[in-house]
Amino acid sequence: MQSASSGKSNIPRVVIAALKGGAGKTVLSVGLIAALRSRGLSLGVFKKGPDYIDAGWLGLAAGRECYNLDAYLFDNDTLRASFAARSFGKDLALVEGNRGLFDGVDASGSYSTAELSKLLKAPVILIVDATKVTRTAAALVLGSRVLDPDLEVKGVILNRVAGARHEKVLRDSIEDATSIPVIGSVVKLPLENFPQRHLGLLPLHEHPQSQEFVQEAARVVEHSIDLDKVLEIASTAGEFGSAPALMLHGVAGKREYSGIRIGVLKDSAFQFYYPENLEALKAKGAALVEISALEAKELPELDGLYIGGGFPETHAEVLAGNWSFKESLRTAVEQGLPVYAECGGLMYLSRNLRVDDKVFPMVGVFPVESVLERKPQGHGYIRVEVTSPNPFYPEAAVLTGHEFHYSYVTAPANDAGSYAFTVLRGHGMDGFRDGICSDNVLGTYVHVHALGVPLWAEGILRKAREFRADRLSIRQARSKTGP
Repeated sequence: MQSASSGKSNIPRVVIAALKGGAGKTVLSVGLIAALRSRGLSLGVFKKGPDYIDAGWLGLAAGRECYNLDAYLFDNDTLRASFAARSFGKDLALVEGNRGLFDGVDASGSYSTAELSKLLKAPVILIVDATKVTRTAAALVLGSRVLDPDLEVKGVILNRVAGARHEKVLRDSIEDATSIPVIGSVVKLPLENFPQRHLGLLPLHEHPQSQEFVQEAARVVEHSIDLDKVLEIASTAGEFGSAPALMLHGVAGKREYSGIRIGVLKDSAFQFYYPENLEALKAKGAALVEISALEAKELPELDGLYIGGGFPETHAEVLAGNWSFKESLRTAVEQGLPVYAECGGLMYLSRNLRVDDKVFPMVGVFPVESVLERKPQGHGYIRVEVTSPNPFYPEAAVLTGHEFHYSYVTAPANDAGSYAFTVLRGHGMDGFRDGICSDNVLGTYVHVHALGVPLWAEGILRKAREFRADRLSIRQARSKTGP
């Protein structure tokens, strides 16, 4: 990864925000990106906050990776450097916010979409959910301006409008009260065209017609939103200033782990990976090997394995039935293969996965059962301290990440020594502990971001290199002694 430019940047950029979660930001952001791309524009696309699903859709619409921007997970200099590097050479940068415009981790709105837009000096286009509201919408938009006069709200898009009369009342009241132009009006869309799960859209890999979804979102935007106004607003972004010249993944050219093979379970069951995490491994020289736990019959020869999050519960029967792959993975673990498993990966490595009244046998690396509930068991930012020996992190390190899981794991038969982390904020596995270990395997509900936790990539690759060296040493010894 090249460093971010230390020069000044005036790339057109805009933040798409809303007054609340569930107001339609992602569908309209996907449509905006696809519609602008159809004009021949090259876009850098970003999702504010810890998110995999929305980022996947934004990336599909843009035809390139979507990157996350989160000032809680990594510091402002790193955030600005990442934004500058990913936006370099693009015609436009679009950032989709999260939750409501001012919603953060406290009463001051720290780490909110509003704070991010000011950090990036990017104007905001505000989506207003018009369901069962008329002039009150003007009060909400005006209140956004009054609450933070430094925030540049430059346009409003009305969403879920009931009809022409409804639109006129909304438009007139908002523009009269705030002088902020209404640049789009979208009628209420049928949900069957944009299926959802939990807090947002159905994951990209599970949608039966993902490209058709993007095209339909683009048609909605082209019909309902003034794209020229969007571009005009984006062009008003202030000078970005001197973006710090920061190497995002270590010293350029320092590929000390060249040749190390890291497997990545990547399919519709395991799909939640920050692109920055995969890039961090590759930047240090690792070769990534993508593997489907749904289809592969056995694990290829690897030096380490990374299993991200996802929805193994929606693929539980297929995962459970792939006995040969589970056996090859269990055998590799017994031989010392280092494995880092996040959330869905933790569930997969458990003894069983219980969904309602059905029990599905999983890999069985950890002596626990994963149990799926109907409500989130952990949701939000999480901080843990490393308090016990484990394969990847030094003791006393503090890791900041996020968690979002509907499952919990039963306690192992042995004592608390099986856990590597003490929870400082968040829930983890039981409100107090997280990071269960077995051999060279770590399973955790903590999703870390490589830009915020550089120890993550270093720890995986260091352990993988040790395993590779041990394996080669054993082979050499056997070759000398003969069969």
